[in-house]
Amino acid sequence: MEDPKRLVQEASGYLRKAESSMFGGKNQDAVELLKKANEGATQAAQQIPDDFQVKSLLQKIEKLRKDLERKGIATRPDSGGSLPFEVEAQLGHIRESILSKDLERARRELDNYYSRFAGPYSDIPQIKEMQFQIQFLEKDAEAARARKEAEQKANAASLEQHEALCREWENTFRKIPCFDGLAMNVPGLLDQKQAFGLAISTMDDYNKVNFTAQQSITLEGFVNDVKHRMQQFESNLSASTGAIADEVNASIQNHIDVLNKDTAWVSALEQKPQFVGKNEMEALAQRIEEISPLFDESTALLQKLRHTFGLLTTLNDDRKAARSKRITMRPSIVDGAEGGEAINAARAALLNSYPAATIISGAVVKPWESKHTEGWLDNTRTQWVVKNTLETVVELAAKLNDLNFSLFAMHVEKVVNLDGTFGRVVSHILFEEQMAEENIAVV
Repeated sequence: MEDPKRLVQEASGYLRKAESSMFGGKNQDAVELLKKANEGATQAAQQIPDDFQVKSLLQKIEKLRKDLERKGIATRPDSGGSLPFEVEAQLGHIRESILSKDLERARRELDNYYSRFAGPYSDIPQIKEMQFQIQFLEKDAEAARARKEAEQKANAASLEQHEALCREWENTFRKIPCFDGLAMNVPGLLDQKQAFGLAISTMDDYNKVNFTAQQSITLEGFVNDVKHRMQQFESNLSASTGAIADEVNASIQNHIDVLNKDTAWVSALEQKPQFVGKNEMEALAQRIEEISPLFDESTALLQKLRHTFGLLTTLNDDRKAARSKRITMRPSIVDGAEGGEAINAARAALLNSYPAATIISGAVVKPWESKHTEGWLDNTRTQWVVKNTLETVVELAAKLNDLNFSLFAMHVEKVVNLDGTFGRVVSHILFEEQMAEENIAVV
């Protein structure tokens, strides 16, 4: 058995010479060379029918054969031009279909040939060769169908994976809370800063994903929405935090302005300078600490806010110190047992709030007054209560620590029973005033 590769090589050489002879007008030489080429290619095809080079060579041989036959040159063995015109014509239709690789038409033309030319014409070499060529086309078509089916399956699997990936990222973007930087409260802006950070990390991860097809409309909508909000967030956040900081700063500055305008006490010794109370100062300090996480420590707005609060603190401490020098205890107007009873109740209430305090002196500065009240006991509105009390005010001078001395105004009251007796004396703090130590010493 001859080597098929050598047969293909020799047949290719014969085919090139046959083409050259046909173009040179040597048609009979071309027919002989074409015959040799066809014999070699046919033998090779019997051994390696699926070889690409063999298939290509047979197609080229068939094309050259058709070119010669169009010139009226017989190229088929034993044809000698003896085939009827109708047979040659139908053979030409089949040959043309094969060369154009129109398998369906080639089958139709072949069936048409057998239905029209039964008998000896159904067994001629030309028709057998064409059957052989059609088999090649069928194998090619089957391989193409297999490739297409495999490609369709692969595409379907890839599309399914792509759609699943889109759904996964849709859910990921859904988990990003709303953030626009427009909230005018600290908790809201802090939550939005976290959401902004989540959006940045999510977008970074998303940009690394290789999508194999067009993303879903839903996912594109999420991505575009998050991108838009990310572009607007920092400027919106800056405006919102600036407005909040300005509001707090304005409140602090307002206190400073009020204190600076309070100047009458400087020349009028009987007047006391105004000051900002402890609760208000603590509320301002707490407000600054509340909004500070919105800023970096080096941010000018935060530095300005703390500086302004520092100015208020210094000014307020100065005013309290000046005021403390003008705070003195009023003389007692209730003495004896009634006065002692009120002072003892006031002392007990103060020590309950300031256990470490040292109470230096006390005075009842307001006469006992009767007070009559009545109303529902509670919100159930089931019991009407009538209450008669005696009330007074006690001042206590106390040392809170080594540096601070205060004057406390204490409310004192006792219930008057129906039989004229009195209930337990109770007390609570009305207010506290810082007082200079020297003022306590002279009490």
